[in-house]
Amino acid sequence: AVVSTQSTGESSMSRQVATKIVRPILSKNHVEARAGVTALYRDFYRELDWTCRSHLLDISIADARRKLRSEFLKHKDVTDVRVIDMLVVKGRMSLEEFNKFWAQSYTAYSYFDDT
Repeated sequence: AVVSTQSTGESSMSRQVATKIVRPILSKNHVEARAGVTALYRDFYRELDWTCRSHLLDISIADARRKLRSEFLKHKDVTDVRVIDMLVVKGRMSLEEFNKFWAQSYTAYSYFDDT
C-alpha cells in the first residue's frame, strides 16, 4: 500500500491529509461494483420462489420480494467500492447457505422480524 501525505496551508496550523491506495476486493470501479450488486439481486430474486417452497416458509413471494428490495435499499448510500464488494460477498454466502440448506427456516424468518 502506498501512503502519500499533503500539507494544507490553512491559517497558522498545518494539517496533514493522508491518502492510502488500497487493493480492490473484487471490483476496480463503481461500474463493476454496481454490476455485481445487480447480478446478486437478480440471483436472489430468481431463487426466492424455490427457497420459500423448499424451506416450507409460509411467506408469500410478494412479501419476500418486497423484503429483498428493502434489504438492498438499506445499503443504497454506500459509495466505497471495497465495502460494496464485501456486502456482495456476504450476500453470495447467504444465498449459498439457503440453496444448500445450511441455513435453517428460522434464519429466513429473522429477516422478517422487524422488532
